[in-house]
Amino acid sequence: LFLFYVFWEVMLIPMYFIIGIWGGKNRLYAAIKFFLFTMAGSLLMLVAILVLAWSVAGRTGTLSFDYQYLLANAGAAGRLAPWLFAAFGLAFAIKVPVFPFHTWLPDAHVEAPTAGSVLLAGVLLKMGTYGFLRFAVPLFPQVAMSPWVTNLVLLLALIGIVYGALVAMVQPDIKKLVAYSSVSHLGFVMLGIWAATVQSIDGAIMVMIGHGLSTGALFF
Repeated sequence: LFLFYVFWEVMLIPMYFIIGIWGGKNRLYAAIKFFLFTMAGSLLMLVAILVLAWSVAGRTGTLSFDYQYLLANAGAAGRLAPWLFAAFGLAFAIKVPVFPFHTWLPDAHVEAPTAGSVLLAGVLLKMGTYGFLRFAVPLFPQVAMSPWVTNLVLLLALIGIVYGALVAMVQPDIKKLVAYSSVSHLGFVMLGIWAATVQSIDGAIMVMIGHGLSTGALFF
């Protein structure tokens, strides 16, 4: 889990320079906004990782960041589980991006050079949905699938789908159009994850792959 966190953060550095050095005229604004948004969520996730590891260590006597070990003993989080899920969830929601945490994406896409836009669409956005599939939901399934969280995620995903599509319809800038349509597409992925059936999760993964290939190609 710690290794995942390290590389999650290291990802920011090349993207920051790709946008900040080779981007358009507002490149510094876009690069700093992208960096601050992602960093804010990531720091909460770091705290959650440490608290989870210490909670499990308190129960089992072994301090470990091993994914399988934490997955087997995640129940040790107890009353902290909703807070830990919220910290993981916020970090991933910003990266997806889920409405209303999406505002960094159009700026980053528009100001990034073509290669940067392709990387953003093809790889970075998928890190958010991957995080939900691999970490947030499996580690805290009772919290993730509770009615309150489910209804919130479904509501935000639906707003993202409709809002992203409507804003994309009126964009004169093709890069902004693809950026807002991405908010819409990733909303469908979030719906698929929270429908929590084999077919819906397979569908979410297929949309992630398809979206990465098609939007990358559109930016080219």
